[in-house]
Amino acid sequence: MRGWRAIDRLLGFLPVALSAGALALLLSQNPFATPYLERGTEAVALELQAALSREVTPEWYISRMDQALLAEDLDAMRMVAATGARHGIAPSPALLGRMQALEARETGALAAARDCAVCAADITACPRVALLAMCGVTVEMTPLGDLNALRRAAQAGIAGKEIDRIEVALAGVGLGATGLVLASGGTSATVKVGATSLRLARRMGKIGPRFADELRRLSDVGFRPDKLDDLALGRIGIDEVADAAKLARVGDLASDLGHVAAKTSLTDAVLMLEHVDDAADARRLARLSDAAGPETRATLDILGKGRAFRALVRLSDLALGAAALLWLVAGQILIFLGERVGRLILALLRVPVRRRARAETRHTGRHAPAALRPEPPLTRPQPRLRPDPPLRRPVVHRPMLGHTPAE
Repeated sequence: MRGWRAIDRLLGFLPVALSAGALALLLSQNPFATPYLERGTEAVALELQAALSREVTPEWYISRMDQALLAEDLDAMRMVAATGARHGIAPSPALLGRMQALEARETGALAAARDCAVCAADITACPRVALLAMCGVTVEMTPLGDLNALRRAAQAGIAGKEIDRIEVALAGVGLGATGLVLASGGTSATVKVGATSLRLARRMGKIGPRFADELRRLSDVGFRPDKLDDLALGRIGIDEVADAAKLARVGDLASDLGHVAAKTSLTDAVLMLEHVDDAADARRLARLSDAAGPETRATLDILGKGRAFRALVRLSDLALGAAALLWLVAGQILIFLGERVGRLILALLRVPVRRRARAETRHTGRHAPAALRPEPPLTRPQPRLRPDPPLRRPVVHRPMLGHTPAE
């Protein structure tokens, strides 16, 4: 009996032991060291398209379009209209009339000239995104904009005021873009556009606190304002005004943002910087722009930063297998413990029942009257056999000589 109990316990513990051994073998491969793998560009595009198809519905279209029209936000109206058109959603005649009225009111000749003048005077007051590239960045995209930023920093240093190190670093990257080609892995135009977009985003207040701290950390480039005049005259290079190695780190960041601007537009790149918190986010945004292209800004607005960036990666097969095996082992351990605890509780519940039954049996057997005492079990009585009589010899009557039986 004890042998069968030992075999039963061994068989109950065997699945847990085998699963735990397999888990230990799998964990020895460090499956969670790099649990996420980057998806390819085509896979990211398919994932984003599926996510957008679930979000962009006629109800979403009407709600977002009403918000844009009530706020008289032409850029938002155009983005919602383009996104709906790509997903086969068209406005109703009444809604289309409101859209056309806002378009005519905001894009007339007088309105365009007025808004362009506002953008040229103060880029932070530019009323529309489209005018930002046409009217607000004409000078900023030339070396004059970078030299002007360095000039302001030099004047602040001479006056004893605090120098805007971020502005200096970005202007230095813009001027030395050609020298940063090898360091950043991009082209001089890409680096220049990225640095300019960062400068514009700062002036427009599109950079969050975390990204501002990141830029502040990267912008310690050892600027020497006393050599700015020689730089402007072309006598020296940018590496003599600032540390070229430190400028290269800023150039890497500018290259990623310039890549985003190349896939979308400069204005979209500036506005999307509010979703960037550090250099890693800038790299993710560059990969997202490869897959989404001109729809990158709309994708971020609709899905949000978290969902959009999660589409860039997937769990590795090794990590999925390890997680599934962990779940299996945990479930088996719980089942094993539950079965053992259940048996123990059942045995404890049986103890008082058995004691009561034994007590009742003893009480019934000793003190009950004879009429109520349990009868003995019926047994078949043994037959009483009579002993065989003693053997006797039969009496043989023999006739006597001289006599006949008749006599």
